[in-house]
Amino acid sequence: MVLADLNKNIFGAFYLWKAALKRFCFDLFSYGYLIRKIKMRKLVNFFYTKAIVPTGEGSQRWLYGPFEWYVRKFSQSMPLPKYIEIETTTICNKRCFICEYIYWPQGDQVKRHMRLEEFKRIIGQFPSLRWINMTGEGSAFLNPDYFLMLKHLSEKFSTSIWLVDHLADIRFDKLRSDVLPYVDGIYVSMDGATKKTYESIKIGCNFDNVVNNLRLIIEYKKKNKTPFPHLSFRYIILKENIHEMPLFLDLLNSLASPRQWGGSASYVEFTGLLYFPEVESHYVKEIPSDVINELLKRKKGIGFFFSHPEESRNPPIEQCTAWMEPYIMMPGYVLPCCSVLMSNRRPFLRQYSFGNVFKEDFKDIWSGEYYKQFRKVITDPALPVPKICVGCRAFRTKERARSKGVWDIHAGKVA
Repeated sequence: MVLADLNKNIFGAFYLWKAALKRFCFDLFSYGYLIRKIKMRKLVNFFYTKAIVPTGEGSQRWLYGPFEWYVRKFSQSMPLPKYIEIETTTICNKRCFICEYIYWPQGDQVKRHMRLEEFKRIIGQFPSLRWINMTGEGSAFLNPDYFLMLKHLSEKFSTSIWLVDHLADIRFDKLRSDVLPYVDGIYVSMDGATKKTYESIKIGCNFDNVVNNLRLIIEYKKKNKTPFPHLSFRYIILKENIHEMPLFLDLLNSLASPRQWGGSASYVEFTGLLYFPEVESHYVKEIPSDVINELLKRKKGIGFFFSHPEESRNPPIEQCTAWMEPYIMMPGYVLPCCSVLMSNRRPFLRQYSFGNVFKEDFKDIWSGEYYKQFRKVITDPALPVPKICVGCRAFRTKERARSKGVWDIHAGKVA
């Protein structure tokens, strides 16, 4: 079955509405916890995550969806974003063969950790920050300042913090003291249900340590009577692991119940590979019907859905609002969102970035002519596609690019 058709065809409208209501009920426990702990600012920011954050981890878009038309119509006059993603390191000690990191040509990207002082300088440019994803192309926990960044965000701003990590090489005592008390949610990147398959894909990661950390996080949540952090899982569908998708649900359901994993954002994202030439041979276009049938037998456990379908079936690019969540790439370059990443073209992204937060304040970049023109162009179907967005894996661009052309800011004309 083609990936794009799965969510629509296998679940049905009744099940999807039922699942949405179930997720909302799960979140009531999280709201109640924050009220009991008198963490009102944290409560407000957590509500923003669930209701208003456009596309980021943890968002359920309860209130944002109905106002998308307004955001697109008045895109040029939108206030400073309250939701951002920051790449805090470009260093990794793993060799996952589906990651662009191991294919970077020498000199394409500086490899270093972001320092705490640099991080504070960026955060200071977002006075109303409510949500942040602290994940980039490197392995964040290798950065010794990363844990100080989490603490700073939580204690000084009560920001809703989400991150993506494999949890494969961090000790649980470090997780317990320096991560779990500060974050709202963790998306665990886990591409296999058995040690053999997992470690053959995520080369350098320790499967047993991941499973042990998951068990201990559940125990931590029980002991502290907290719903946080919400745990979700991102499973990249590959030719090498497609047969283990049902087993992966079995594994998670053997470790904890859906409610113990967390609130409305706790589920498995079976995600299509964001491929570039070096990894295209691992791409799966269709999931066998027998795998689908086995997954459906497990609907009563942790929830799951399919993301990043085929480009031809994605929504048109003019419906994009992901640009409301700028991504700050090392060292300081401002990109429209995270969807332009994992394409192995770092010099191109720097060239077409909107500016650098270490050279000018973000509010000046946001109100600058390039960023304003970009927001106007991307939201108008009668205009060409911005060059940085061509080939987006979340929205459809090819048809509009053929009929309207490509807008190249550096050429000063439609390409």
